[in-house]
Amino acid sequence: MAFLINVFMHNELYSQEFADKNHNGEESADNKLFEWEDEMNLRAEIAEVEVQEKAIYSLKGEKGDGEKFEIEIPNMLIFDFITEKNEVIQIAASESLLESYELIINDKILTIFLKGEPYANPFPGLYLASKEFPKELISSVRD
Repeated sequence: MAFLINVFMHNELYSQEFADKNHNGEESADNKLFEWEDEMNLRAEIAEVEVQEKAIYSLKGEKGDGEKFEIEIPNMLIFDFITEKNEVIQIAASESLLESYELIINDKILTIFLKGEPYANPFPGLYLASKEFPKELISSVRD
């Protein structure tokens, strides 16, 4: 069975007062509770989930010129989904972006709520606060 992952980004402009007054407490087209939602399904059989708080995330990749890089990003919340084949699938978010999360192992559901702050999402499953995005990658894009 797949593990379902939902990530929600709160809309910092959402007004519960406006919702209560004008829409029976519900969000509306002009007053959305969430800016966006990501939904992912991990199709592998997950044997175990480990949660690392205030952890270091290793961002690996290749720059446009073919140069490989590996940058450590501190203060991350990392979920390690360990498959039956002992492979690790990671979902990670900056601690400063995190509002809350709920991990329900038996139902195979992870729900993450992020604050409505500037962020980067370089690939599915990684949510970085803009202020924590590696500077060396920003300057390489401009060159």
